[in-house]
Amino acid sequence: MTPKNDITDILSLLAPGKKLRDGIDLIISANLGALIFLTDNAEEHLSKGLIQLGFVIDTEFEPERMYELAKMDGAIVLNKDATKILYANAQLNPSSNIPSFQTGMRHRTAERMAKQTDEILIAVSKRRNQVSIYYGTNSRVLYPETIILPRLNQEIAVAQRYKQSFFELLSEINIAEMENRVILSTVVEAISKGFMTLKVAQKAEKYLLELGEAAESSKLEINEIYRITPRYLGALIMDYSKDLLDFQYPQEALKLFDGFKTEEFLNMKLISQKLGYDIETENDLEEFFVTPRGFRLLYSTRIPSIIVRNVVETFKNLETLMKANMDELINVPGIGKKRAERINRAIRRKNEFSEKLSSEMEDHK
Repeated sequence: MTPKNDITDILSLLAPGKKLRDGIDLIISANLGALIFLTDNAEEHLSKGLIQLGFVIDTEFEPERMYELAKMDGAIVLNKDATKILYANAQLNPSSNIPSFQTGMRHRTAERMAKQTDEILIAVSKRRNQVSIYYGTNSRVLYPETIILPRLNQEIAVAQRYKQSFFELLSEINIAEMENRVILSTVVEAISKGFMTLKVAQKAEKYLLELGEAAESSKLEINEIYRITPRYLGALIMDYSKDLLDFQYPQEALKLFDGFKTEEFLNMKLISQKLGYDIETENDLEEFFVTPRGFRLLYSTRIPSIIVRNVVETFKNLETLMKANMDELINVPGIGKKRAERINRAIRRKNEFSEKLSSEMEDHK
């Protein structure tokens, strides 16, 4: 059975500061346990005998009310969005034929009920001081903010280090491009760092769901990573893939690595092969010189992507593009005088930036 419940929606109900989470926190602080069933199909489950009534409550949800009701042994039944308390002290009767590997009675009942009804069950363990969410055939432990926040901060710190390394390598590539000495190993390492930035950010994003509004500042950091990294990474891939890739926008070039596992992004040989290069060992990367097409420079001008491709197909590589005069640029389909001037300015900026960086690197030697 495929669960109809999205974990994003579930965690948003359980984020710190939300009423349902406040009620659960009250139950935990009082060293109580609870079995909470969220459903909009309560009457149907009653008719099938899956719910056996205790007390009909039918009142607006308040954390304190759920806490008081948790002092009774049975389950608390809420509507799907946890705005109403429907029943308390109810007995849940899922089929005992449904397999469960949980040890506690609440957790076994919650798992079986979730599998049978495809609904959301929350088990609060008195003995383990742990909250477990069961939804369909899936389950997840809900950790307290004191555990999740340090993990989130750690993942963001790692993502920021990868991001810094990625952009430092891009700067190295910019300088090497001006001297026609770009080594494949530098390009592949930059691609590795770019993808690892995104992979770690994705991991951090899972923690953001659990923290809700308590992690707004961290959310801004993650959003900034997503705002700029895919664009620069995709353009780098477009520039240095062996064959001209048929993607319209730079971010789409990330699809070339669809199916790659996280650990594969640390394998330089696999990345180079995915780019289309016939590399047998990682040592070969150090002796393999590559030439960019000019996508990164052209994307920076903000001219339409279809026109960017026209320019790349006309001049073939960055070196030729950098030598193009205004007349040659204007003759490219879709490039008029204004767009030619924008490209020309980008070429000048690249020259000036690369010379400045090269000079700074010489000063630090």
